[in-house]
Amino acid sequence: MSLKPFFLLTPLAALSLACVVTPRGRVAVVAPVPVVHTVYVEREPPPVRYERIPEPPSREHHWVAGHWQWDGREYVWVPGHYQVRPHPEAVWVAGHWERHERGWFWIEGRWR
Repeated sequence: MSLKPFFLLTPLAALSLACVVTPRGRVAVVAPVPVVHTVYVEREPPPVRYERIPEPPSREHHWVAGHWQWDGREYVWVPGHYQVRPHPEAVWVAGHWERHERGWFWIEGRWR
């Protein structure tokens, strides 16, 4: 008699994973695909605020400018901050608000 391996996941871990059983009886654990939920805002965001950029903590840090964020009722300012580059050649693509026929929506900044 051969024993098949079995795994016990905590309820939280089980919610964040999906299991697929192949025709040969093998089990593959698949990470979920993130769901992107776009929020459209009818009002245009206010003009970007001027921020004094402090000296960076190190050469590996990059300034990420502040931006307006919609909290469901109004725009609130999120101040800029430094982030460590994921690798020396990384380039920051700034987040920004874009106009769409349904309203304004935020495109998150990212490293490229």
